Parts: sequence; structure tokens; C-alpha cells
Amino acid sequence: MKKHHLQWLLAAILLGIIFPGCKDKKKDTIEKLVTEWTGKTIVFPKELHSKFMGRDTVCLDLFDKPYKVLIYTDSTGCTSCKLRMHEWKKIIAETDTIASGQLSFLFFFNPKNEKELDFMMKRERFDYPIFVDNVNEIQQLNSFPDDMMFQTFLLDKDNKVLMIGNPASNPKIWELYKEVITGKKKQSTEKTTQIEVDKTEHDFGKIKNKSENACFFTLTNNGPNDLIINHVSASCGCTGVEWEKQPVKPGATTQIKVKMTPDEPGYFNKTVDVHCNVENGIVKLVVKGEAE
Repeated sequence: MKKHHLQWLLAAILLGIIFPGCKDKKKDTIEKLVTEWTGKTIVFPKELHSKFMGRDTVCLDLFDKPYKVLIYTDSTGCTSCKLRMHEWKKIIAETDTIASGQLSFLFFFNPKNEKELDFMMKRERFDYPIFVDNVNEIQQLNSFPDDMMFQTFLLDKDNKVLMIGNPASNPKIWELYKEVITGKKKQSTEKTTQIEVDKTEHDFGKIKNKSENACFFTLTNNGPNDLIINHVSASCGCTGVEWEKQPVKPGATTQIKVKMTPDEPGYFNKTVDVHCNVENGIVKLVVKGEAE
């Protein structure tokens, strides 16, 4: 597939994820970002502090692979929610099959508290090396975009950006990454449909911290083809999801069960992404409330 066509597809996917319903207004901004960053050379700090499951380690061989995925996470907000470790673990596991020895992942963190980062890695059983950048040097060297969706990059052996976008947020971005890495285009025969959601947001109100709470979102297939839900992902480990795996016939309904178990007091606002065969490929749901 030609390079400019891949860029166009990536821009279209990002547009559907970040600004659904506002395509005309934001299209130029997305396309400009994709074009601007494609071909740029990423500069890495000379001094690198790497860790594995909370212990110091040396993993410079990660920079020698033909392809690399750079994931930058700053100190703002919930690191676990932003990173989506459970999704990255699946992606990393898949690379052992499709690109063994060809691809590495460079996780760069600028944490508020390094000990909390170590605890989170152990809690999530994230057994892949990470780089801790306490002075945020990599951001100073490269000036990444502010939007976290544009803080993940596919790089070549010379650290030039081939693609931009977070594949942990949408499987379609990962499919484009794989096309570049393997040189193979995935043939898609999936037909789209239209759906209606009874609600896109659920407010739990005030709930007890550490308690499990559940709600349901009902999806109705109003289109001409079966509704295929390929995957449902939550923005945080404290949010669990359940859904029926079989196709939903035209006119039929299905439910997405969302379980929320807050892990700290305070307000929460979490997203659940339903990846399915609708036009944009994704339906966004939100659960919010206050844990006491």
C-alpha cells in the first residue's frame, strides 16, 4: 500500500476516534498532524534510565530493532488509564508471532512518583522494560503534541516516524502498524451496519470506594448487516466489560455490561470503546460518578 494512502487511512481513523461528528471542523488539523510528524526523526536522551518490574536494568538492545513503537506518557492524569497496559500486553504478545525479533516497544514515562510507577507495573504484571525520564528530556528534545492520541509513534531503524497514533486505543491503528511492519495488507470483507445506543453515558452517582458496581448499555442493530463486536476496551483497569461474542442480527439488540470498581476516592470519568463494524469502527461509552 502506498505511503500517502496509509497516512490518509490513519487520519480517517484518528478523526473518527477523537472527534466523532465533527469531521469537517477537525479534518485539516488531524491530517496536518499526521503529515507533519511522518518522516520526522525522534531524538532520544543520551542518558537512559531503564527498569523492569520496578528493578533497574539495561535494555539498550531495544533500539537496534528494524521497527520500534515509541509510547510517551507524561505526568498528568491517571497513568494506568492513559497507558492501557492490558491492551499493550496483548499487542506485545502478538508481535512474537507476526514480527519476531523485528519490533520493540519503547515505553517512556515522566512520572509524578517513581515508586508509584514501580508499584503500578508490579500490580499490572507488566513484564516489559520501561524507561523513566524524571526530567522529561524526551519531550524537551521532540516537543510531542499535547493530545495523548498523538504521543505514540511507529519508528524505523533510523528512528524516523512512519506512523503516528495509539494502537492500544483502536485495533484499526494497530492493523495499519502491522501493514507497515509486515508489508502485508489485511483483506477485509466485513460489511458495516448502523446501530442505536439507548444511552452513551451512565452516572453512578456516589458509590463506595473499592465497591463493585455495574450498569448496562443496550445496542440495537438498525442496519442491513449483522453487528460484529470485535472488541470492547476500557480506559482503566478499574473498569471491566462483558459482552456477547456472537453476531447480532438486524433488528436485534445486545448489551454491554460495564463493571466499575473505583480504586481511589474522588470523581471518575472513564471511557469504554466498543470496536465494531459501524462506519467509524468505534462507539464510545462513558461511565462516571464519585467514589467515597
